[in-house]
Amino acid sequence: MSSLTWRLSWWLIRAQFMTRRTATALSMLAIALGVSLGYAIHLINDAALADFSQAMKSVQGEPDAVLAPRDSSGHVPLALVDALARDEAVALAVPVIETRVRLDNTATTVRLIGLDAFSAALLMPNLMPRQGGADGGTTSIFEDGVYASPALLARLNTKVGAPQGLPSVAGITATRGEARWTTPIRGDLPAVRDDELLLVADIAWVQAHFGPREGVGEVRLRLAPGVSPAAWIATWSARLPPGLGLRAADDNLARMSNVSRAYRVNLNVLAMVALLTGAFLVFATQLTAVAQRSTQFALLGVLGLPPRMRLAQVLVEGLAIGIPGAAAGLGLGYGLAVLFTRLLGGDLGGGFFAASSPVVVPELAPAAVFFVAGCGASLMGALYPAWLNRIQPLAPALKAGFAQQAPSTLSASRHAKRIALALVALAAVALTRLPAIDDLPLAGYTAIALVLVLGIAAAPAATRLVFGGLERLRLSAPLRIAVQNILQAPLMAQVAASGLIVSFALTVSMVTMVSSFRTALDQWLDDVLPAPMYMRSKGVPLPADMLAELERPQSPFVRVERMATVMLTLDPRRPPVALLVRELDRADPAARLPFTGAVLAAPPGRITAWISEPLQELHGLVPGQTLHLPLLGREVEVFVGGVWRDYARQFGAVVIAAADYRALGGSVAATDLALWPRPGQEDAAGRWMRAQAKHHGIEGVGSGEIRELSLSIFDKSFAVTYALEAAAMLIGLFGLAVTLAASVWLRARELATLSALGFDRAMLGRAIVFEGALIAVIGLALGLACGVAVGAILTHVVNPQAFHWRMPLQVPWAQVLLGAALTLFAGMGASRFAARQATRLPAAQVLASAQ
Repeated sequence: MSSLTWRLSWWLIRAQFMTRRTATALSMLAIALGVSLGYAIHLINDAALADFSQAMKSVQGEPDAVLAPRDSSGHVPLALVDALARDEAVALAVPVIETRVRLDNTATTVRLIGLDAFSAALLMPNLMPRQGGADGGTTSIFEDGVYASPALLARLNTKVGAPQGLPSVAGITATRGEARWTTPIRGDLPAVRDDELLLVADIAWVQAHFGPREGVGEVRLRLAPGVSPAAWIATWSARLPPGLGLRAADDNLARMSNVSRAYRVNLNVLAMVALLTGAFLVFATQLTAVAQRSTQFALLGVLGLPPRMRLAQVLVEGLAIGIPGAAAGLGLGYGLAVLFTRLLGGDLGGGFFAASSPVVVPELAPAAVFFVAGCGASLMGALYPAWLNRIQPLAPALKAGFAQQAPSTLSASRHAKRIALALVALAAVALTRLPAIDDLPLAGYTAIALVLVLGIAAAPAATRLVFGGLERLRLSAPLRIAVQNILQAPLMAQVAASGLIVSFALTVSMVTMVSSFRTALDQWLDDVLPAPMYMRSKGVPLPADMLAELERPQSPFVRVERMATVMLTLDPRRPPVALLVRELDRADPAARLPFTGAVLAAPPGRITAWISEPLQELHGLVPGQTLHLPLLGREVEVFVGGVWRDYARQFGAVVIAAADYRALGGSVAATDLALWPRPGQEDAAGRWMRAQAKHHGIEGVGSGEIRELSLSIFDKSFAVTYALEAAAMLIGLFGLAVTLAASVWLRARELATLSALGFDRAMLGRAIVFEGALIAVIGLALGLACGVAVGAILTHVVNPQAFHWRMPLQVPWAQVLLGAALTLFAGMGASRFAARQATRLPAAQVLASAQ
């Protein structure tokens, strides 16, 4: 392009932005919104995973492989530890015992790690203690004692070795179940992260007090130089007993990444939808700009500006919207990421990294990707208006302005369009039948995109149908003129309707999915919370003295049900599966579990297990099959007796009766209690529960509190979708206002002529408001149909494939119809604004300027 052409292009861009400040600014804002949401999600996830990886390396070190029991209650035999240490391919084998204990004098639950100081110093230097007791004397890790992390010392309100006015702790009492260990704090752990509540001791002391006596918790391995970890792991895995598993160290990060991946992808898809609505607003803005300047572009064409340059000019204008919008989106996304991590942690409201508050560090490559995505969305929105500008006939455009219909030779026949729409509909239905790809509902997302395409493509036919039907009715003159205007020049009406289709479909689909999930969660809580009170101790058996009190005759509870949780590793790259050992009637498990289908009785001599819906989805299991569980150091075959609904554990759970678990040789160390108070002793039971919870540092709440907390967490996790719904509706309404204003501007001479013929401003205003209301009704009707369809795909396809949860479809009609009515009134308000703008100038002035 020559310098003169560049100057002309810049002058046109500047004039466009100066005359359409509001439309351009809101188009930039829409692009910025989509970019910021996607970029913020990316930054938060990267920061959370990096924070998790750092925390893992701080405690685990950097081994090449980890040998651990597949059952959290199991252990690695000492003989196998010795065999690994003798393997020439193993440079270092570090035995570790890691457990959770309760500190009686603070009611705090912490991690206790027992290690061998000689080998651990080479692999886990951050866990090496600084020796020195409170009296300033030198101590040894081999002595009876523990070493505390800085965060735990702060929690205990002490500073080892230099009290400096702070109280010192002579000793602590660590408790796990019936085992107790009273021991002094011998030093601190200066290299451990500031947020870790951690105790370290010599592995022999931990083994002596908390076990396992016959082995260790796991072995962390560093291989000799030149040894392939994958090949070595494959060789040794074939030699291991069924209860043990070898995994690469990177599998831990893969596990955590998989935990939140589906949630992240869903939020990113929503961000892309926001970016799509931004692209559509750019489309509406640029189309109206082309329509308003069609005469000027035609004049430039007559003066020698070629069609390709007219097309390029509109694309450059679209890019001029996208560049600042995307840049602002990157800044806004970074700000949102920092704000979310400060207020909510790194879990995005999903509960995956709830304990972390990671540092957000932006990187160039991801920022460039999101910047290009924002610019690409803006260019995509400007593409069709640019093409229309290119094919506009110059002479008619000079005389009559913008031609809203493309030449007939370039338009497909209605019959061909119907066939194409039918094929798109069939493709959307077929995609909903396809399975997930790499555990992601990619086919479902594509089906959603096709549904939106169908809705937008149906706008022309719906416009012709509605306004064609109105044409046959007896209408007043202003209303008949409005109908005729739309029938003769339908493009602007279709653009306005399409904006509402996309935005209202997104809103309806999100409301439907969230309502379906929330209703199902509410009903599920009714099923799984039959008791009035519950107590829970995460990861640590409940105190033995508290359990003993519940057995006494004077206990305020008439019934107590215990549950123990054991974690099983079925796939080293997936999060563990929860084994719930419950006291339930094997002949009537439906009294305690919300089954989704038939409950089968196991053949004689077989142990029955009942699997959750997520486990069924992940492993393709059905009732009646045999499931192999790594349990109690061996592989146990269980009969799948049914599938029950579980919204608490995304990666699956298995329930087994406590009597069957004991028959297999297991010990039920209760971690959860369901409590039924005696009639008339509800207040006494509540006081007892609160006192025990405070004393032991465990959770004790009523079923109503659990329900309220669960639903509040649910609402928090969907806060981003609520914000997106509001933004989408605002974008759709503004698109309607912009398009109506442009349509009215294009007909300014026509409206002035009607005014000269005797139509007053009120009559013309009613015609324009009537036109806007009908367009809004078309957009809302198609948006409602598309929204329900998309909501059904989200509920029945995306949720089962991404989160492994199923739920019935629940359309909140009252909420949806109220939203439609409010949107209709807002659309009529936008039409009234356009009508005031259209009738503001005197008719004589408009007609004179048109000569």
